[in-house]
Amino acid sequence: MKKHLDDFLIEFKLQSTQSDHSHDAYKRDISQFLNYLELAQIDLSQVDKNVIYSFLNDLQQENKLSERSLNRKCSANRRFFDYLLQNKMVVYNPFKQIKHFKEPKTLPDFMTFEDVKQFLNSIDESTALGVRNRVLFELMYACGLRLSEILGLTISDVDFRERTLLIRGKGSKERLVPFYESIGSQLKNYIEQYRNSFDDNLQIIFTNQRGKPLTSRGVQYVCQQIALKANMRMHIHPHMFRHSFATHLLDNGADLRLVQDLLGHENLSTTQIYTHVSIDRLKRVYQESHPWAE
Repeated sequence: MKKHLDDFLIEFKLQSTQSDHSHDAYKRDISQFLNYLELAQIDLSQVDKNVIYSFLNDLQQENKLSERSLNRKCSANRRFFDYLLQNKMVVYNPFKQIKHFKEPKTLPDFMTFEDVKQFLNSIDESTALGVRNRVLFELMYACGLRLSEILGLTISDVDFRERTLLIRGKGSKERLVPFYESIGSQLKNYIEQYRNSFDDNLQIIFTNQRGKPLTSRGVQYVCQQIALKANMRMHIHPHMFRHSFATHLLDNGADLRLVQDLLGHENLSTTQIYTHVSIDRLKRVYQESHPWAE
C-alpha cells in the first residue's frame, strides 16, 4: 500500500499547482487511512463505505476532529482512490459514497480600516526592506491577494498604465485586479529604486535580502514583528489583509459579484461569508448605539 501512496504523491506533485503544505497534508491523511487498513488487515480492494465510516468514527473518538478535518481527510483519500481506479488497482472509488460533513460557518478575521492604517504606518520605510514590507502588505490589502498570489507576482504581471495586476490564483486561474494610484506609485518606486539592490535576477517582485523569492513563513514572521511594533490589539496574520479588503468593499456598497470576481472565488457562496461579517458589525453597532437596545 505504501508503494501505491509513494507513486500517487509523485504524480500529485507533478500535476498539481498546490503548495508543499498541501502535499504534506495529503501524505498525512492518506497514510493515516492506510495504517488503519493495515492494522485491521483490510485490503484496498475490500474498502467500502462501512470501512470508511468505521475509520472516521475511530478518528472522532480518539481526536474529536472537526467536520472540516474529516472532509479534508475524505477529500485526500478520494483523490488517492481516483488514482488507484485509473490505474486499475481498485474497481470503484468508495469515498465517492461518503457524504460531505456539514461544516459550521466561521467568520473570517479582519481588521478595521484604522487597524490597517495603524499596521502600515508603523513600518519603518527608511530601509529597502522597510519599503518592501510597506508595499507588500499594502498591495495585499489594496487588491485582496492571497499570500501565495503576491509571492508569485512577477514584474511582467504589473500593468502600470492600466493599473492592473495579472493574478494567477487557485487552479492556475487568472484574473485581472485593479489597484489605486498611490500604491501603484509605491510599487513602481520599490521596483526601480530598491528591488535592484537585492541583486535579484528573477522576475519575482518580492525577494529577501539574498535576492531569493520571499517564502510564506518569511512573510508571516515579518507580519508578526510589525504587529508587535504597532501594538495591535489582535493577532495579525497575512490573510487578514484579504479578508479586510473584501469586508471593507462590501461595507462601502460594492456589489457582491464584483467582490467575487476581485477575490477570484469560483462560487458566490464563498464570497457571501463577508456579508455575514458586515451584518454582525451592523448588529453590534446597533446594540451599542441605540438608546433602547438591550
